[in-house]
Amino acid sequence: MVTGCTRAAAGEARDAVSVLVSGDPQNLDPRFVWDAWGLRVSRLIFASLFTIDPVRLEAVPELAESAERVGEREWLVRLREGLAFSDGSPLDAEDVVATFRGVVDPALGSRFAGTYGRIERVEAVDPRTVRFVLREPHATFLTDLELPIVRRVDATRPMRETPESLVGAGPYRLVSREEGRISLEANPHWYGGEPRHARVEVVVVRDDNTRALRLLGGRGDIAPKSIPSLLVPMFVERPEFEIRYVGGPGTTYLGLNHEVPALRDPRVREALAHAIDRDLLVRAKLSGRGSVATSFIPKGHWASLDGELEPHPYDPARAKALLAEAGYGEGRARLRLVLRVASDRARISLARAIAAMLGEIGVAVDVRPSENAHLRADLDAGRFELTLMEVPEVIEPHFLSWFFASDRIPSATTAGANRFRFRNEALDAAFDRGVRSFDLEARREAYAEVQRILHRELPVIPLFHEDVVVVARKGVGFEAPRDGRLGPLARALPTEAR
Repeated sequence: MVTGCTRAAAGEARDAVSVLVSGDPQNLDPRFVWDAWGLRVSRLIFASLFTIDPVRLEAVPELAESAERVGEREWLVRLREGLAFSDGSPLDAEDVVATFRGVVDPALGSRFAGTYGRIERVEAVDPRTVRFVLREPHATFLTDLELPIVRRVDATRPMRETPESLVGAGPYRLVSREEGRISLEANPHWYGGEPRHARVEVVVVRDDNTRALRLLGGRGDIAPKSIPSLLVPMFVERPEFEIRYVGGPGTTYLGLNHEVPALRDPRVREALAHAIDRDLLVRAKLSGRGSVATSFIPKGHWASLDGELEPHPYDPARAKALLAEAGYGEGRARLRLVLRVASDRARISLARAIAAMLGEIGVAVDVRPSENAHLRADLDAGRFELTLMEVPEVIEPHFLSWFFASDRIPSATTAGANRFRFRNEALDAAFDRGVRSFDLEARREAYAEVQRILHRELPVIPLFHEDVVVVARKGVGFEAPRDGRLGPLARALPTEAR
């Protein structure tokens, strides 16, 4: 009774499952999403031809029934029968064609226009079959089909975030959106049937402690990837809660700007790597719920180099020697760097711990937090020296080209996340081999070379893979998915994944 009254007093629907998140989605139109929570919530409203399996981390059919490659550059995609959008209007091949044509239309201005520019032609063969013709062979095409499908009338215009305008084919439809709260209800036309939760309230609570206290006080049901590891022990002895976690596919890293003269020196980069005690960071900052990173491809993935790459060991003496070789240290100029970081408490705490470790080898680091949008704009423009960021969910290994290929340095005319300004011809060639070959062994070797180059050259310093941690009220029904998304709200994960 107390819990029910507390939630009612907060204005939350008693029949809705309340999901506490750490950030307000910047956009729910999936063609403009750039932040993690925007992606996670928008994928509850929209559906794609293919999606990412939350356990195996591979592309699997969603709206599509099948996909067949009929040539090096041509694919035929067959839709499920009887598809519809949440407003009841039918979803057919013409909507798919309009979506893929619209996303590259300059009039729409989607941030994904460059990604889908590799499609030369898309056309409807019949109401359930779509033909894609690519400009060149592209082995990662099934992953590209994760673009959410919109109604043909919306294909060339941004959608307003109202129930009438924001129409998709996912398990939920929008009821309302206001600052700090998004209300969803089951989509009666979802191909997957009735979602496991009929109503969902996504509630934004930015402060970590407030979020944990809200959950403890009965004003929330699920906190997916939003309770910091240091606060998880608050729930361990509480019988009304379940804590579930699984190895995540993301990699937290220390990013380096290669246009900064000192950071162009490989000896300095290696010194920074030897100065960071990753094991201590995992124990102290993640309460052990994570693993030290040697690569950006998660263990168990078909392209992973499990066991081959060794992390640069914590070795302050070696770090100081390398700095001395590069002209820094005792009796020489002191290396001074600024570490840019997001303004949330956990990131700031991690950044300060890293700054202290670098201080032990004589590198002075000034930690400067910034609001997310301002930080990303500065990183894109190259206005930084060090930064603390994360490469999310590497499911398709070619995704790493977005962060490290020479042609992915962000600019007014180029989309990408190679904010480090790193250029390496051998790395670019390996990416090119990996994306052009359809032979799995050839692709595996190409991305093995990618990992070896990144490990050797250290354009950034990988730190750790953080577990996906879910704290949920017992019996509410939400497993921990490896991709960190919100799919378990709609349907349970396989028993072996729980």
